[in-house]
Amino acid sequence: MDDYRARRTLFEQESTFRVDAGMLTRSVGGADVQHLALADVRKVRLAYQPLTMVDRWVCSVEGGGARIWVPSASFLGPARAEDRRATFRPFVEALSQAIAAQPGASEVSFAKGSNWSAYGALALLIVLVVMLVLLALGVMGAFIDGQGVGGASWVFLPTLVVLMSVRMVWRVWRRNRRAPFDPNAFPVDFAPTA
Repeated sequence: MDDYRARRTLFEQESTFRVDAGMLTRSVGGADVQHLALADVRKVRLAYQPLTMVDRWVCSVEGGGARIWVPSASFLGPARAEDRRATFRPFVEALSQAIAAQPGASEVSFAKGSNWSAYGALALLIVLVVMLVLLALGVMGAFIDGQGVGGASWVFLPTLVVLMSVRMVWRVWRRNRRAPFDPNAFPVDFAPTA
């Protein structure tokens, strides 16, 4: 399995993730900073986390008191990120299969999505739809009062912001509903490369 490299946050240096000798290791600047034995893994979680710059998927591996998370996007600088799904997805797929091949893998929870994220997004989506209805009522009120298009021009910017928010929240709700996955039949909708 090839190593995978990504800068997880704007404030970290680039990390190198590798699997060898039954261990998942994260190193920074050539020095190992985290280790997790594949046999100790108890949870593998795949999630979608939107960024304004690119879409980002995250694989979180937990067990033995440690947690290592691997992102599909690598930060290049403020408001700049690179989409690395082409190398991320094969790495995460091979990592999941290596964990599933360990003794005691039947106790490992392989889950895609997060109910907290999905249902939080659903609640926010409902609020945003209510805001759109209120904005539409405001426009109708301006026309009823005889103010015409000039009286309703205030609604343009709030509507644009709400519509952009609805788009992002919709993707979170649709992609983050929790479901188990089979590590040997990796979910096709997780970090698609095409």
